[in-house]
Amino acid sequence: MNNATEHAYAGNVPFDSGHVRKGLSVEDVIRRHHDALIRFLRKRLRTPEDASDVAQETYIRMMQYNGSTEVQSPSSMLYRIAINVANDLGRSEQVRRASDQTSIDDLELASDQPPPERIVAGMQDLSLLYDAIAHLPPKCQQVFLLSRVRGMTYPEIAQHCGISVKMVEKHIGRALSVCLKKVGGA
Repeated sequence: MNNATEHAYAGNVPFDSGHVRKGLSVEDVIRRHHDALIRFLRKRLRTPEDASDVAQETYIRMMQYNGSTEVQSPSSMLYRIAINVANDLGRSEQVRRASDQTSIDDLELASDQPPPERIVAGMQDLSLLYDAIAHLPPKCQQVFLLSRVRGMTYPEIAQHCGISVKMVEKHIGRALSVCLKKVGGA
């Protein structure tokens, strides 16, 4: 037996010493396949930044095999890892998009219009207010409407109706009290 065969039986070297496999150099694989990998990833992903990120993560994962003699096809492994990383990215984006979505029931929509229940309540209050004003004594009703509808000052109302300013204040106070009681105030 020759020396290589003796070592082969001892388990120290492969049987055919002419085919000794070198350990994997990840740096060489990256150098050889980087541009093609980036092109490949850009076709699969939405942005060039995503392609670069996936390539970087692929290289990091690939580093665990540096020096390994078990890897049969380094380029196939590189692309398989890249596909897995790209799929992971897609899944995480899908989860993120789904978590960003909200049920429309939980959504408050801004509107210039009051809600329908507020419109109905307002109409009911307005009806009660009209009724309260209609049942005021005539002079009290006149003074109140001159103040609130026409925007006249107390002295103007007093002059218009031929009464004192103090009497205008009393009529306004009485009208407000009746209106507040009618619409659910105090």
